Amino acid sequence: MAIIDCHAHIDERMLSIDAIIAKMDRAGIDKVALIPAMNDPLPKTDAKILTLFRALMTSPLHPCARWLHEQFMTSGGDVVLGGVVVRIYPRPDNATVAGALKAHPDRFLGWIFLNPNAVADPVEELEQWRQVPGFVGVKLHPHWHRYRIEDAFDIAERCEALRLPILIHLGFGESGRWQLLTDRYPRLRLIFAHAGMPHFGRMWHDVKANRHLRVDLSSPYLSERLVRRAVRAIGPERALYGTDAPYGFHEFDHSYDYHHIKGWVERLPCRARDIDRVLGDNIEELLADGR
Repeated sequence: MAIIDCHAHIDERMLSIDAIIAKMDRAGIDKVALIPAMNDPLPKTDAKILTLFRALMTSPLHPCARWLHEQFMTSGGDVVLGGVVVRIYPRPDNATVAGALKAHPDRFLGWIFLNPNAVADPVEELEQWRQVPGFVGVKLHPHWHRYRIEDAFDIAERCEALRLPILIHLGFGESGRWQLLTDRYPRLRLIFAHAGMPHFGRMWHDVKANRHLRVDLSSPYLSERLVRRAVRAIGPERALYGTDAPYGFHEFDHSYDYHHIKGWVERLPCRARDIDRVLGDNIEELLADGR
């Protein structure tokens, strides 16, 4: 069984390619699916804020989570963390991932990051990058790129036709209406980032009921307890191991700790076979099914 991190970012200002590979080797991770950075390096986030945000998103006070999120956004769409303005890039640089795929094809896969509001024809950009060996699907982030789900319909239609999965970080309101995608494109394979954040349990029934839907278990947005709740609700066959590296969980040298979320998965109260599925078999089957 290969262990595959299905959700990580490449930002050599925080963690070099050589450092990623060294950490993969130490943690026993065979492959990582990379996403280009969409923002300036993030400062360390206050754990208390993350805990509050998580509690609001999983409670009847869900609208308050949206309000809290908006307090950290500038009018121009950037994020303010720890008093520092973190720029959000409208058009993440897919060439950085393409370079890693070319240099280390045996260790990295790649997601093509698209923003339908940043280019005249995002489908043309998709067609350009999908010719690069190692790119396996599309990444969308309506949450921080601030667009409606409908704005991604052209991308979704092409991905459904090509059998390319979409890894999507949903937002609030018009940026989070996942049902528009599942209703309009019933054969589209979707992976909802961070266990379906910011909706979590509000969407898990849909994930369990639809064989084309999955969640990843990445990011300090989650906790080990929340990961267990998600897997219990959707089943291990719908869950994919991910990290969101290099953001969050740090080792003694302040760089990313690749053991943290992997430990959550390894401690799941599941059969060993099901843990293997989450750690790598599920994403391998998904990608093989699209070839």
